[in-house]
Amino acid sequence: MYCDRCGTQLTPGGQYCTKCGKAILGAGAVVGSAAGRGMGQAAGPGGTAYGAGSDGRVRRNLRTLATLWMINGVLRLAGAGSMIIFGGIFLPFLRGRRGPGAWPMGGWGLDGFLSRGVFSAGVVLAMFGVLHLVLAWGLFERESWARMLGLVMGFLALLRFPLGTALGIYTLWVLLPEESGTEYDRLAQGGGQMNSAAVSS
Repeated sequence: MYCDRCGTQLTPGGQYCTKCGKAILGAGAVVGSAAGRGMGQAAGPGGTAYGAGSDGRVRRNLRTLATLWMINGVLRLAGAGSMIIFGGIFLPFLRGRRGPGAWPMGGWGLDGFLSRGVFSAGVVLAMFGVLHLVLAWGLFERESWARMLGLVMGFLALLRFPLGTALGIYTLWVLLPEESGTEYDRLAQGGGQMNSAAVSS
């Protein structure tokens, strides 16, 4: 038997789902069909059978995936902050210590190019860091738009070898398959119903 809200397998004789806390009523659980299990399928929320390629993949990996993107976003913001400080404060300070004639071509010399370039790169990295945190929040909350954002960020992460590539592959493995899209949509609908119930209560 499975919870019809989050798809978690229910404990025999239990009165509440151990994952989402929903009360188990007569129609509150779904029994996986023997035929479906024999074909390598598992019953999901609402009685939908997920294929063997999915088998609750999104539900089992969503929190881990969101945590990894959150950590990645925090590290990205930390690196971006260091670059912004270095490009906006340290390099101009170094030029002032060496004197106005230390670099050729005045304000357009080496120091100006480095400080502007490093500062701009830091700003761009900070924007990606914010996007990573937004994605992590959306996955934690099971927002409907988070899967599409995750796919975009996953493809972009493939370019950042090796850690970014690993995160991108993991993200696409969890979210890209068609069965994962169906499963995520159901989880998002269940999350929206939980949020609405929490607000009304």
